Amino acid sequence: MPRPHTATPRPFLELRVGGLHLTVQHLPHRLVTVAAAVLGSVGTIWLGR
Repeated sequence: MPRPHTATPRPFLELRVGGLHLTVQHLPHRLVTVAAAVLGSVGTIWLGR
């Protein structure tokens, strides 16, 4: 009986610049949440001047 073919999942982000090859397999939710909170706070302070 043949084994079912399982395709490897595509990475969330694959970046190739020259000799640099960066692969992110899944979105880091905590990092995105913290970055959004910091950018929102900085944006509020900056636009509130």
